[in-house]
Amino acid sequence: MRYSVLILFFYCFSVSAQNDSLQRFPVRDSIQMAKDRDFYKQLQEKTKNSKFTRMLYDLMFDPVNPADSKTATKKIEKQLQRDFSKYQGKTIREIHITSLDPFGYSEKDTAVKPTQKIQKIGNVLHARTKEFTVKGLLLVKENSKMDSLEVLESERVLRAQNYIRRTLIRPVLVEDDPNAVDLYVYVLDSWSISADGNISSRKGELRIREYNSFGLGHRTTLAYKKGYKDEIGTGYTVGYRAQNLFNTYINAEFLRDLDVDDTYENFASIDRDFYSPYARWAGQVSVRETLYEEQIYHEDLDTLLREPLNFRDFNVWGGYAIPIANKDSEEKLPTNLILAGRYTNRNYLDRPGEHIDSVAYFSNTNVLLGSVGVRNINYTRDRYIFRNGDIEDIALGHSYFINSGIQRNSDNQNYFYLGVDLTYSDYIKNFGYLATNIGYGSYFLEKEARQSLFRLENTYFSPIFRIGSWFFRQFVKSNIVVGINRKDFIRDRITLNDQYGIYGFDTHEVFGTRKFVFNFQTQSYVPFSWLGFRMSPFVNFDLGFIGSEPRPFFSNDLYTKFGLGFIISNDYFVFDNIRLSFAIFPNMPGRGRNVLDFNVNTDNQFNLEQYRYEPPHILEYR
Repeated sequence: MRYSVLILFFYCFSVSAQNDSLQRFPVRDSIQMAKDRDFYKQLQEKTKNSKFTRMLYDLMFDPVNPADSKTATKKIEKQLQRDFSKYQGKTIREIHITSLDPFGYSEKDTAVKPTQKIQKIGNVLHARTKEFTVKGLLLVKENSKMDSLEVLESERVLRAQNYIRRTLIRPVLVEDDPNAVDLYVYVLDSWSISADGNISSRKGELRIREYNSFGLGHRTTLAYKKGYKDEIGTGYTVGYRAQNLFNTYINAEFLRDLDVDDTYENFASIDRDFYSPYARWAGQVSVRETLYEEQIYHEDLDTLLREPLNFRDFNVWGGYAIPIANKDSEEKLPTNLILAGRYTNRNYLDRPGEHIDSVAYFSNTNVLLGSVGVRNINYTRDRYIFRNGDIEDIALGHSYFINSGIQRNSDNQNYFYLGVDLTYSDYIKNFGYLATNIGYGSYFLEKEARQSLFRLENTYFSPIFRIGSWFFRQFVKSNIVVGINRKDFIRDRITLNDQYGIYGFDTHEVFGTRKFVFNFQTQSYVPFSWLGFRMSPFVNFDLGFIGSEPRPFFSNDLYTKFGLGFIISNDYFVFDNIRLSFAIFPNMPGRGRNVLDFNVNTDNQFNLEQYRYEPPHILEYR
């Protein structure tokens, strides 16, 4: 088994020899594309014999366009590789915004119009993004100097909004003023309403989210819950997040979540992110109150205990970024020195007694932290990673941060904390994307290290390769976590469950203080869709070692998973991709051997390092 992992790992490199970029991208099989066009043309002709079938065709499909698709493709690729040199440094006179509905339109050619009836119906029901919403997110302003980096960064900031699918900014010279330029901003929306739910043995829930309320870019969340059997109560969720208030990039949010068993979460926040390397300051003030039942495995009794936890959190932090390199560069975004401070407080209103929590793991805390670090980010663009054909922004660079401060617990002891975060990522020609994150953190009391943690994470994906008209990528992820001098309490242990190791692995009997996890997946990208929906098959293999000292690291218990499934995605909608997976687990303690599992979720197992700034924090043991 262990040697088969190495064979699979080296195989992923041997099939990935082609360089991937927007400039040199594999072309679909022209013969297969011609067959597809002929098929749909014949289908179009046959459906003309009946009003009903003609209506169905008009509703579901685009009419076959006899125009030369190669010419259109070349035009698009040429537009992606824009040369801003003749516009650089000119004064921006006016900025014109064009927002487009999600169905049937193109940000690259405004002459393209929706042709299907279902597209037109969807557009009528959609709240198009307001022009001032788009303009408020731009880094470029009227009467300022044209900067190509700020234009491209403005496009990226717009694409980062989940209610915007694609965007394009075109500069145009002003005829009567050789020193002036106008900017034309085209934004193609995503369908911003999503609905989902779940049914279990204890309750049912229906959720609705609007990610672009009233075209303002605000997010609304509503949910209704109904309990069954012993839990016959009702619950609800109401949440609203207002983004970029008064064009300041400041956001405000509130949330009220009540479950059928009267557990709840209340949350309110005002925050501002380091949304771009050009952002100079960020911060947050938030309050939260939570009541829920914590499941604690009691090893001696071999049972799960359900203990109520009720606590209040207060959090405030602020940071400032100082450009130290590339401040005036026309090729690279600025490198920033970031200084930040943070204070957090947690006060427990209800927690387990000493007979369960003898080490005071659930303790009132006051934490004062500071951080200093350097962050260098630039972005490259690619396609067919997590979406089908849309441009995706990949953050490349490095960051180095030191977090340090004091934590005071209920025992009135001051624990000194010191942590280090190091991150590096690059897109290597003919090799692919590689990101590495190294973290270390530890408390110190009377010069003695306590609850120390070392973590090493690696993420890789290969260049794109093609078999027939299908595209493929290999994804690989590894994670090593080592805990030292951890508390003798089950909640201060790590597991392999789901997002913490192997998706679908779910047992309370497997835990330890250190682990190694390896995830491998071959992902396909289908060349066809129906109403924008695509079902892209994948196969994956996961393994994990977990255990505790004093056993040698790789002599700890080994657990594996073999799986296959589909990623269901939609080119137009804002909701996350849906994973349907079928898997077999040769051994899952507490559930038996050769356990079969069917799982549906929206989790992304291979998140890329996007250098989203983390305020001063204590490294999480997970």
